[in-house]
Amino acid sequence: MHRVRGGLARRARRVGMDGDHGGDMEAASRPGASSATRAWQDITIVDDLLPPDEHAQIHRFLAAGQWSHGWRSHNGAQTQPFWNRHFAGATDPAQLDVGPGACDELARAAPLVHACWRRLSQTYLTQHALQSCYANGLPYGADGALHADSLAMGACTAVYYPHERWDPDWGGETVLFNKDRTDILCAVYPKPNRLLIFPGFVYHVARGVSRACPTMRITLMFKTQWRP
Repeated sequence: MHRVRGGLARRARRVGMDGDHGGDMEAASRPGASSATRAWQDITIVDDLLPPDEHAQIHRFLAAGQWSHGWRSHNGAQTQPFWNRHFAGATDPAQLDVGPGACDELARAAPLVHACWRRLSQTYLTQHALQSCYANGLPYGADGALHADSLAMGACTAVYYPHERWDPDWGGETVLFNKDRTDILCAVYPKPNRLLIFPGFVYHVARGVSRACPTMRITLMFKTQWRP
């Protein structure tokens, strides 16, 4: 797992895809050059992704929007529905070949979110084509279900945490599992203005918020495909 802050790389702890934990390592100094090529091979956390004003604008836009209920982590019978806002691209998480129009669709539907995608496409996700973009909302009582987004080589998921404040007692972590789904690789705290990037084949789940949480947990997703 690699951690970077504000576009500048820092020291990071690596988490292997089979669950082994390595020691500290020096992340690359140019995330656009190196992190992008490994984005679908490794787990990366970027803190302070956006300038404060852009971060606040994104949160206000997502929180004030029109949400639809009924989205599920996968089609299993035991999954719970939750809230969703779809902006662009495929509505089926497993669908990859949606053509080049997702980026243009996002620009029309949500210019603020499109600006965020452009930032990612020029830094941490260069050589990645946007496949879909949407937001999920989990209020108290709603939980995600363990799933993998795509088994295709080069498929990648980026999760942005837009809240301006989050309390540790509120829960809502994103938990990533090993390939056998027998142990946790890492649990990612929904820290405001944080970006999580991981390969599409990694099993993960959005944990529900606690009773103490006064707000709906919002995440913004960018599903991509690496284009060598």
